[in-house]
Amino acid sequence: MTVSIAVLLLLLVGMVYLFLTEKLPVELTAFIGLLILVFGEYVPVAGAFDGFSSPAVITMFSIFFISGALLETGVADWVGARIANLSGGREVPLIVLLMLVAGVMSAFMNNVAAAAVLLPAVSSIARHSGLSPSRLFMPLSFGAILGGTTTLVGTPPNILTAEVVLREGLEPPLQLFDFTPIGLALLAAGILFMTTIGRKMLPERIEGKRAEESSLLTGAYRIDERLTSIRVPEGSGLVGTALRDARLGPALDVSVVSVKRGEKKILAPGPNFLIEGGDLLLVDGRFEDLQRLFAVQGLAVHEAEPGHLRDISSQVHGLVVRLPEGSGLVGRSLRQLRFRDRFGVLVVGIRRGRDLIRQELARRVLRPTDELLVLGTDEEMAALSDQKGLEVYAELPLDQLMEERMFVLRVPAGSSLDGTTVRDSRLGELAGLTVIGVAHDDTLRLALPGDDQIHAGDELLVAGEPTRLHDLLGLGHLQLEAPKPTARLESSKVRLIEAVVAPRSRADGRSLRQLHFRDRFGLQVLAIWRAGEAMYNELGDRALSVGDALLLHGPREKVEQLAEDSDFVVLSQETASVRRYDKAWVALSALGVMIALVASGLFPIHVAAFTGAVVAVLFGALRMEEAYRVIEWRALFLVAAILPVGTAMETSGAADLLAVGVAEIGSRFGPYVFLASLVLLSSLLSQGLDGAPTVVILAPVVIQTAQILDISPYPLLMAVGISASAAFMTPFSHKANLLVMSAGGYRSMDFVRVGTPLTVVVLALIVFLVPVFFPF
Repeated sequence: MTVSIAVLLLLLVGMVYLFLTEKLPVELTAFIGLLILVFGEYVPVAGAFDGFSSPAVITMFSIFFISGALLETGVADWVGARIANLSGGREVPLIVLLMLVAGVMSAFMNNVAAAAVLLPAVSSIARHSGLSPSRLFMPLSFGAILGGTTTLVGTPPNILTAEVVLREGLEPPLQLFDFTPIGLALLAAGILFMTTIGRKMLPERIEGKRAEESSLLTGAYRIDERLTSIRVPEGSGLVGTALRDARLGPALDVSVVSVKRGEKKILAPGPNFLIEGGDLLLVDGRFEDLQRLFAVQGLAVHEAEPGHLRDISSQVHGLVVRLPEGSGLVGRSLRQLRFRDRFGVLVVGIRRGRDLIRQELARRVLRPTDELLVLGTDEEMAALSDQKGLEVYAELPLDQLMEERMFVLRVPAGSSLDGTTVRDSRLGELAGLTVIGVAHDDTLRLALPGDDQIHAGDELLVAGEPTRLHDLLGLGHLQLEAPKPTARLESSKVRLIEAVVAPRSRADGRSLRQLHFRDRFGLQVLAIWRAGEAMYNELGDRALSVGDALLLHGPREKVEQLAEDSDFVVLSQETASVRRYDKAWVALSALGVMIALVASGLFPIHVAAFTGAVVAVLFGALRMEEAYRVIEWRALFLVAAILPVGTAMETSGAADLLAVGVAEIGSRFGPYVFLASLVLLSSLLSQGLDGAPTVVILAPVVIQTAQILDISPYPLLMAVGISASAAFMTPFSHKANLLVMSAGGYRSMDFVRVGTPLTVVVLALIVFLVPVFFPF
């Protein structure tokens, strides 16, 4: 092995690691890899960017256009709407039709787009048929993935396989329907599996029964348990204040769902709604939590003084503790870790880069290199130093705590805090504060482990950001009323609906606050569903992810406005986006032009697809501004930047070197065993790695190995390309899985349980069928 080959292989290992971990965006990893190849002279400068003009990229680019045309003209919606009528609402026929329709659509559309356009229809079908959504959404996703294997343009791995054949000058080049016999067999096997064995494994996560959509959603999100009434008394400081200025959200972490004023009920009041005395506000917040928060009414707040620390200076010491990379504590919050109970220390702050976080500490998800400011006794600090996953970084002088914003709360007579313990007060959990000590009879005691009782007249030494506390006190004496049976949340003008963060959404990685969601759409987000769980707190600051489901409440016209936004998929057919149905014939003609040009043999697939794309835009099935939105730029950039890796492996000799070792295995055990090992490797890589890099990395080795073994490269390339799409085992292995995860209420283990045996079935069929249609 030469130094040049060793460096290239190390680069590939590094890129694969970054692809799998996504420490950098995958396309950025590909860009960096491309630059290293150029500077290392593995790829000539003149050919460095040939990937951006390659037939594979042109084909993908064009298919996005045609997919968008089929979507915007309502062709895909019309197909989805026919499913319920044909199935009669029975589960097995529904699964068959869903997977079949999704498969046929994804043969000529982007897989994720095919799944996304059917989401509202499937949600409506589940509601009206009485089936749990979790019984339908996973088959939908798997059908879309399997359908992509049926044509050359159905999925990026297939397109790249054809690109490799073209680049290597193999004859004949792959045609549009060369994948079809194998792909159809895989789709049929997938349908058979999901209607038999897979159906028994599907969870019934969300109860399905014939009911109104709002009833199902309130049940799934358990909204009934979270609605509480707050009375605004006459003379309150909130009277005459607009909801946006009342700061109920920052103070109580709630949203106002409705207002009852006398006999009149106002659903989904807007931010400019003026509060009047006697109004009864229905908010989405737990009664017990609000009851604890209301306990701060009447508390007196003043700044802490140095003297407040003297009595505990001999009892407590401070440390700065760092979380190293790979710490088992990373990715969980202090509350989830039960940090205080587990280590016996108080966390009074978190340093994250240049920022010092002082509020809502219990809810903060810890990150690598976070520094925790902790207080505890000598014994606890010594024990903390020996804990795995923590590094004691520095001492924290107690006088420095004064710089970390401490203040004192005086408990008045008659306060509901009188007689409770520090732990039961839940000031840390609900108000985002950390109670360090309790001063009683002029003696300040350290509040560890939180069992100290609070009495009227006590002073609580508290660390944190007092903004929320001041917001709470600024509300005045509101009256909390015991929860009552849930009132109707919908009317002819107000809707309660669910929307999913779409693939390629600009909302991915951004919070609702950053998106100005309420101002843009006029809708309240009552909850976010992620990884099988509903989240209700700090919704405005949570970074959204593709597949997150949002429970939304607001005016019907605002819901329709959201349905027009490509960043979200509204799970209701009643709010389907306005389509250009009169242009449906254009979209179908564009698809027909592409198929006809390829089938006639007049033009290669990339020219045919590009022609279809131009036809779609030229005759109005898709507008250019819409086309820019439907293109999955991330996938295009990834493919364009990763293609030169294959060239580098061939020119450097790395492919030859690997092929010699691989060929020895093939010659010893025969081509079928070799084929099976390639299929397994390709599928396993695609579970965490995108299918496109999998094909690019394996293709050069496959071609060289075929030459050494003196067998046809076609079966090996086809097997690698098709198995790179067999991504069923995790929700992260394919964006279609990620898209349906929240909509179906799935957890990661649901995909492992159902997807793993399906993967085994699909891979076994690939090994059996590929040599039949593409002999060795």
